[in-house]
Amino acid sequence: MLLLSLLACGDKAYDIDSWQSPLAQTAEEEGDAARGETIYETEHWTDTSPYALTCISCHSAESGDVWADDSDVFTRPAHTTWNAAYRETWKVSHGWDNEESTVNGAYGGQICVRAYFPAGSEMTGQQAADLEAYMRENRDADDSAETASELDYSFTSWDTQDAFFAEISDGSGGFKTGADLGDVTAGEALTFQYCGSCHSTDGSTVTLYSLSSIDTGTLVQRIRKVDVDDVDDPNDRMPRIPEDRLSDDDLADILAFLTQSPEE
Repeated sequence: MLLLSLLACGDKAYDIDSWQSPLAQTAEEEGDAARGETIYETEHWTDTSPYALTCISCHSAESGDVWADDSDVFTRPAHTTWNAAYRETWKVSHGWDNEESTVNGAYGGQICVRAYFPAGSEMTGQQAADLEAYMRENRDADDSAETASELDYSFTSWDTQDAFFAEISDGSGGFKTGADLGDVTAGEALTFQYCGSCHSTDGSTVTLYSLSSIDTGTLVQRIRKVDVDDVDDPNDRMPRIPEDRLSDDDLADILAFLTQSPEE
């Protein structure tokens, strides 16, 4: 859940132990940190699919851990939420206005639930209060820690995009597949590492639906969230993995594994 801004409020003119977002202020009872942790790790809202997203699917909650979970098995697509209570802004320049309850991104329910959960999913005021209670506890005493710093979202740019597309082009208007793209064996391990936090139901294998019907261009669009010529992909729910998290070389190997033919 993108709760990196959940407790953010401008120039820190707030009490870190009591501040609530407007959504949480509608809760009928005080937020409970234990319930909040359960929501963070297991709440799927209305989604019952095998790969239903939770907060922990994208965001580690570990101290000093920006990219992966505590066992370093998965590399997650988003920042850790450890120490997020200390952050003063979301997306660097966007502060929280106490008087404005509709600022996009003011709390996780605005960004994550609406962007990555099924239509009709909503975060309740009580869930927000419980999550905020958990976030207040999920911190250490150092408000200058790296995991509490403002986030610079310029990292989401893909500076080598043109070169990458030239590399994976088949020269006739399409894209390479399988071993022509990269190392299929390495790609299998990398697919588990980078896709497993959302696509692994047992912690050891990756479940990818309708893979045989997904072409290289569509996969690139889903993974990097960029426009690809002649690709109309409706899967907006899949979070992107930016260039600084997944190198172009590793992405090519993942694509090689995902697009291999049965004989490969």
